Amino acid sequence: MDKILTTLGLAYRAKKAVLGEEVLNKISKVKLLFIASDISAKSRERFEKKCFHYQIAHIDEYSAEELSQALGKNNVRVIGITDEGFKDALLK
Repeated sequence: MDKILTTLGLAYRAKKAVLGEEVLNKISKVKLLFIASDISAKSRERFEKKCFHYQIAHIDEYSAEELSQALGKNNVRVIGITDEGFKDALLK
């Protein structure tokens, strides 16, 4: 597992990440969005529109399996990082 996925796991355990549909409910607090590379086109479009509207950076180079494994959960397709410090660490 690479450094970004490890940091994602830390952010989740520190309660600085939101998953799935909860991202849309807390979109104004999200600083960085991870979208699974294998998410459906309709879902991708919906999340990318929110990113554009709220000017949120997003990363889509990891599969749902990789994101799920990083958090120790099943079927994770979208992760929103809500902490500026974790955002900076993940973007380096």
